[in-house]
Amino acid sequence: MDRKRAAGLPPPGATTAREAPHLAPTSLLFVEDDPFVRLAITRALNRTGAFAVTPAEHGNRALEVLAEQPVDAILTDLQMPVMDGLTLLSHLVERGVRVPVAVMTGQQITPEIADRLHRYGIAASFTKPVDLGTLAQELQRAVSPATVGRIAGITLFGFLQLIEVERKTALIVVHSTTTEGRLYFDRGTLVHAEAHRASGLVAVYDILSWPDPKLEIFYERTCRERTVEEPLQHVLMEAARLQDERARPASVTDPAAGAAAVQADLPPAPNARGVLREAMQIQGAQGAALVDSATGERLASEGVVTLAPEKMRVLAALGTEGRAEDVLITVGRHYHLIQFLGSEQQAFLYLVLDREMSNLGTARRRLAALARQAQ
Repeated sequence: MDRKRAAGLPPPGATTAREAPHLAPTSLLFVEDDPFVRLAITRALNRTGAFAVTPAEHGNRALEVLAEQPVDAILTDLQMPVMDGLTLLSHLVERGVRVPVAVMTGQQITPEIADRLHRYGIAASFTKPVDLGTLAQELQRAVSPATVGRIAGITLFGFLQLIEVERKTALIVVHSTTTEGRLYFDRGTLVHAEAHRASGLVAVYDILSWPDPKLEIFYERTCRERTVEEPLQHVLMEAARLQDERARPASVTDPAAGAAAVQADLPPAPNARGVLREAMQIQGAQGAALVDSATGERLASEGVVTLAPEKMRVLAALGTEGRAEDVLITVGRHYHLIQFLGSEQQAFLYLVLDREMSNLGTARRRLAALARQAQ
């Protein structure tokens, strides 16, 4: 992983939420003869926010709907009275209807049927009974790929902060090697999480602990449940604290001993003081400190630095988890920015900035230069 990657902001070329425009729901024609199934799936897909569903009870009615209004995609059952799904597909081909089509069936798909579906260019197929959550996810991938993105080049912590800053409504599916979890955002606010059989904060902390997760975003996916009330930044800080506790060896109990262990690799006190005084000249600076990453103890400071050592360790954990050189956390009216010293990341410069008075880009460049000077 690029060591110059910030844990809070993406590097050049990263795929981020900023690149996604506001997207209207996909208009979906859903053809199903069973009234209970038709109603249940229509409601479930509409509730996701990704689809606007028009139901039809058989193929003949579906053709009438298509004559009256355009749609973006079609999901149809195969076995139906009046006109079955395969006959509907043949009519769509004859009429030149060129939209993604998915099929759903409770019958066994024979080689003959599979061949016909292949010739019709079916986007996806589902076997009844279907899991509604999985159906919505797979259907969105198949028939509305513009509303789905895979995320690379940014940590999970950093990407969730971007979702908050950009005020996105989306479902983030986080894949680990053995399972997946779901994080729901409503206009930038984390509102619900699911992982294994857990939900809420328990699920969030579980997901955030997974090593090397793969991310997938489904835009405009909403959730009616609200199981997370805490602000995202507090959640991320607590998740990093929990990771820090799990990673710390049981033998590290004396902060003074931990600080002494790295003193030989830290800059001399006079040099540190000079670097911190220069940091306080950065526009909007409220406080600056040189901090031992392992213990969170301040080795030198200037201005107003109020974070306790345990919170300093949490900030360090946010960066060392992804081997980043700097970390940004936004809390209230302030930016909290840290820049690691050297490849071993045994210490870091910590800077508190007033959000209204500072230029974040300039501050990060200045702090990076000071970190190199302090090494």
